Amino acid sequence: MNLNSFIVSLTLIAALALSGCGGESGGIAYTDSGGGSGGGIGGTGVISTGTIDGFGSIFVNGVEFETGDSQILLDGVPSSDMELRLGMVVTIRGTLNDDGKTGSADQVSFHNELIGPVSAVEVDAESGSLVVTVLGLRVIAERTATVFDGVSFATLSVGDFVAVSGFFESSAQIRATRIAKNPAFVPGVSEVKLEGYVAALSDTQFSLGPIVVDYSGAELSGIPGGRITEGLLVEVYGTLVGNVITATLVEEDEDISHGLDENGEVTLLGTVTDFIDLSHFSVSGVPVDAGSAELEPRDLVLGNGVLVEVEGIWNGRELQANAVKSRRGQVELAARVATVDTEQRSITVQYVTGTVTVLLGNATLMKDNTGQSNSLSLGNITSGDFLEIEASQFGGSLLANRVQRDKEEGAVLQAPVERFTAGVDITLLGVTFSTAGAKFKNGDNNSVGAKAFFDELAVGELVKITDEDLPNGVADEVELEQADTGETESQQSHP
Repeated sequence: MNLNSFIVSLTLIAALALSGCGGESGGIAYTDSGGGSGGGIGGTGVISTGTIDGFGSIFVNGVEFETGDSQILLDGVPSSDMELRLGMVVTIRGTLNDDGKTGSADQVSFHNELIGPVSAVEVDAESGSLVVTVLGLRVIAERTATVFDGVSFATLSVGDFVAVSGFFESSAQIRATRIAKNPAFVPGVSEVKLEGYVAALSDTQFSLGPIVVDYSGAELSGIPGGRITEGLLVEVYGTLVGNVITATLVEEDEDISHGLDENGEVTLLGTVTDFIDLSHFSVSGVPVDAGSAELEPRDLVLGNGVLVEVEGIWNGRELQANAVKSRRGQVELAARVATVDTEQRSITVQYVTGTVTVLLGNATLMKDNTGQSNSLSLGNITSGDFLEIEASQFGGSLLANRVQRDKEEGAVLQAPVERFTAGVDITLLGVTFSTAGAKFKNGDNNSVGAKAFFDELAVGELVKITDEDLPNGVADEVELEQADTGETESQQSHP
């Protein structure tokens, strides 16, 4: 696939679903191939849900939506577009222009998936991500992929009162796109929010994981018939004391399939849940049959927690997929920029012994942590900038999922091994690092000697090389990485 057709194919993805368990936090863009009023590419009625990646008006999933005349709803409250922030997962209803890159938003709505005090913070030894516990839910916060407001990756602590936007990877885990710190939590006063499936139901209480909800005085107008039932997916608002939420409002939280038109073409992105086999699983709450779908890459292994992009037709009951693509980048780069090609939409980064070129699509998430600009774009990246990049491999090309400008902290390259000489060097993406004097970790994240490491290594294995401080082409640390499916032991399927 050439670069132009590759970018065009990305442009046609008008929206990406970003939730496995939320009403407004999952989404799609679709065209009504049956001639109905569904809307879609170049038409009205577009539904687009994704993170805010920049401001122009706002950029969501690579599309710039004008918001000057939009209705802005934050947690259902009319607001201004000045209240929108990077990393928020928003749902847009409006019109997409024929160029596939611009549109007009009639309505922009946002709500946090979770609001509550942090009860635990730990670092995942394998990924380096934070695992944060809030109201019994695991929240995965990533150094480059999560936007922090009022707090940072390094300072997030137990007791912080936070609002989390992101997408559910299971009923027990959220991958955060934004974490904002609120004023100090006051038990019984501060409002919290929790989503989940009703369990242990009685006349006055039910459970959401380890949290007990007292709904005896709650508003239930958002519940069908005003009657809560076992297994119902709900949103709960209220105040917290200990592990008990005294609910002021309980609403049903429907999955996004309720907004789809029969025979509509659908493209969605989200994590796999309820996986049985290729013909029976869900993405963002939408049932999927991918038994006849083309997989990309061909050896893609699906399972709960895997982040995928699915294309197909909604038949009124399930999404009949014709393509399922991996959307979790395994390649990581951290290096200084050598050149920027705005015409080809590519960035080349420089290592001591070679360069790596990465393409940018319309859906590439870009963030500036240096304060040089309010939002990062290809046009304001210059030679010498230090970038951290997550990318996916498509044939012989690399497509950036995320690009972040930051202060320099040494060079990093993670990619499949192309070749190696045991005890001497390793080559990734054409860049060769000497391993003399390096520290080694095996696939179980245990420190090992050079011989044991190379005995375990094979071409094609995913390896992360760190060349710290002043990069010199000699690896300081070499780690054998596990292919990231996104799944964790704690993840649970939906009931």
